Amino acid sequence: MQNFQKCFFLLAISFLFLKPAKAQRIADSILLDPRIDIEVLLPNLDSLYEIAKSVNPTMKQELAAMRANQWSVRYTRWIWAQNLSVFYNYSFGSLPLFSYADPTKPAAQSLTQVKEGYRAGVNLSLSVFDVLGQRGRVNEQREKVLFQKHKRDAEAQELKRKLGAFYADMVGYNRLYKGRNEDFMMQLVACQVAEKEYKEGTIHMSEYSRQKNVLADAEAAYQESFRFYYGSLLQFEAILGVPLHTVMIKPKKN
Repeated sequence: MQNFQKCFFLLAISFLFLKPAKAQRIADSILLDPRIDIEVLLPNLDSLYEIAKSVNPTMKQELAAMRANQWSVRYTRWIWAQNLSVFYNYSFGSLPLFSYADPTKPAAQSLTQVKEGYRAGVNLSLSVFDVLGQRGRVNEQREKVLFQKHKRDAEAQELKRKLGAFYADMVGYNRLYKGRNEDFMMQLVACQVAEKEYKEGTIHMSEYSRQKNVLADAEAAYQESFRFYYGSLLQFEAILGVPLHTVMIKPKKN
């Protein structure tokens, strides 16, 4: 019984690891199917661009830098407050204070001396440089935010350009791959017919050899087109930032 439980547990673990791999192999086989256009399997280019922009590390870095500069603007606006202090304490000592007295008396007689007690107040000390330079520092931080925004927009534009270029290459190689596959299939049938006719003696050996050579050329062209198409898939996936099978649309069954 114990051995059976162990075997069942191992099979369950294996199933969990093999299921995603199997699903990915199925998705890859659909993407590499020369009978299906790649445009049908993927969302439109605008949707793909939004996906790429949301996961692109450089775009995230630029956004984080822009937010940091925005916080710097807020901080710089209130940096003068570091020279402002509020105090409340109990202290000893002589502190002359003005108090209300008879206006007919000299001002000196209106001063009273406080020996000890609670004292509270506000202290603000600003230099001329702080006052005159505050606006310049705030404007400097605002320009940094604007610079970072333009840099992020430029990065987004470059990402869109690259994505469009790789998408066009992928679609072009997909059509080439599809055409080469059709040529290869047609020539394979033609070669099979030629082989049958050669065995029946209706065609000469040279014609059968010619058909075999044409088939070899068609197969070589098909393999080359597959290499180009598969490479374009990998390049587009790299610039997109997510595996293609995760955004793939399941083809409709005829």
